[in-house]
Amino acid sequence: AERSKKYGMGIQPESAGPHAGPFDGLKNYGHSEIMMSEFWSPSPHRSEDIDRFFVKQAASAAKIFNKKIVGAESFTTIGPHWNDVIWEDMKPSADHEFCAGLNLVYLHTFTSSPKEMGLPGQEYFAGTHFNPNVTWWDYSTAFIKYLTRIQYLMQTGTSQADVLYYYGDHVPNIGRYKGDDPAKALPDYDYDLINEDKLIELSVKNGKIYLPHGVNYEVLALPDHQVLSLKALRKVKELVENGATVIGGKPLTTASLVGGLAAEKEREEIASKLWEEGKNSIRPLSATEALRIKGIKPDCEFINKPEGKTFDYIHRTAENIDYYFISNQNKTPVQLTAGFRITGKEPELWDAVTGEIRPPSSFYQENGRTFVDLSFNPYGSTFVVFRNAIPLNKSEKLKNNSLVYKPVQEINNSWKVNFDPKWGGPKSVTFDKLVSWTDRPEEGIKFYSGKAVYKTNFDLNVPLTEVGILDLGVVKDVGIAKVKVNGKDLGILWCPPYQVSVKGLLKEKGNILEIELVNTWRNRLIGDRDKSPNERFTKTNITVKPDWQLLPSGLLGPVRLLELSK
Repeated sequence: AERSKKYGMGIQPESAGPHAGPFDGLKNYGHSEIMMSEFWSPSPHRSEDIDRFFVKQAASAAKIFNKKIVGAESFTTIGPHWNDVIWEDMKPSADHEFCAGLNLVYLHTFTSSPKEMGLPGQEYFAGTHFNPNVTWWDYSTAFIKYLTRIQYLMQTGTSQADVLYYYGDHVPNIGRYKGDDPAKALPDYDYDLINEDKLIELSVKNGKIYLPHGVNYEVLALPDHQVLSLKALRKVKELVENGATVIGGKPLTTASLVGGLAAEKEREEIASKLWEEGKNSIRPLSATEALRIKGIKPDCEFINKPEGKTFDYIHRTAENIDYYFISNQNKTPVQLTAGFRITGKEPELWDAVTGEIRPPSSFYQENGRTFVDLSFNPYGSTFVVFRNAIPLNKSEKLKNNSLVYKPVQEINNSWKVNFDPKWGGPKSVTFDKLVSWTDRPEEGIKFYSGKAVYKTNFDLNVPLTEVGILDLGVVKDVGIAKVKVNGKDLGILWCPPYQVSVKGLLKEKGNILEIELVNTWRNRLIGDRDKSPNERFTKTNITVKPDWQLLPSGLLGPVRLLELSK
């Protein structure tokens, strides 16, 4: 780090875990210009959140060391290979870590494969394989736009947290998963981590705890392991005497033998004074309890959330704008009310999937908070942005802010489907009904990988004025569809609800609907598994194992026309 500074450069190593080592993770991050961590896509190898998500410590380091970028090795997985469902695996994983403070995605793994290695080519043993050799590369722009929209906002302003958790000075010492929540601040508040080096720099003003660059907190939480260095304890004493709210259990010993009996005596004297009953005493409360005692309302509270449903959020501010990114971490649609510690500003909903900005049709202000009714698609997300001033009594109390559609016509004609013979598919075949490619009798379709184009003609059975939305239903396996209606390119759909506006594009007779779909390499690799090398369509260094299963692929529907419910 010192040498790089001489040349106007910085370093960005993954130097702070997630695997424990004989180091202080935050101290290591203090030498970095970009804080680097990692997160994993779900797989049998890493099925639990605690084993997949590690960005919180890096985000805390950026906050306390006053750095902007929080990067992560993203979508890492050790098999199964080419099992990519963007909306179901990659999107919720990224959303989870955006809520922890991530603001720059580093793709893992972008492999460079020689042309003579064929397709899918030479790959690293660990994915996710995200490079021009994957079948869906040409369609990945829609997902990348989603990530970049979020990254732009996440690199703007400063994240907000009410709680600062001092994680001690023991070794090894790292922070990992946001959900570990050592200070018990979640789910209504957020927290950052701090180490001893930065703890010593804290000051107090009007009851708030400040870092030198202006970041501030309401509560300092101490580690729950009954060991505290004398240096840290002296600083805690200073903070408490200056009016800081500090919580945690009483330390029973110091972290070293330095100072001998005199140091131990000083520790006991300070601890006894700080943890005695009185105005400035430290109590073993949770951060949530301490904040409520101080009268600090929840920053973001999910009200009437269905039981068992998981949500997360992050709050950032830039100039006079507050924006919350909220993630539905469930594979089902969910409706709830979110309460925000904001008043006097009108909420707006910013959709990072489409880039659309719209006002909510239902919100109200009450007791220092704004409550907004929200509807989420499976693994859906939204920004709730507060930027324009409104009267404190303004409310919009309509039913909810979701757009509810009802089907008016199903497109159940036969489909002409074109596959690429280069990859074993028939050039053209008729589907009398929509089924998975893996359920077809033709080997060239059953084991097909790549792009296929569906095409059908249809007449309207309802008045033109009643049709506003085309709904594709179920799309397998990557979950990507490119839609054209009467020659008009309507873009790429890559996540539920697989709906797109067709307002003004349809006619009463002779409509032409064209849908491009793509699946992963997996099915073609399975089809090639028992063939001799010169009979195979594919070539790769990855072993196709006997237990690999075919993945349902194609347009499954039902494909319907919808109208907005009255």
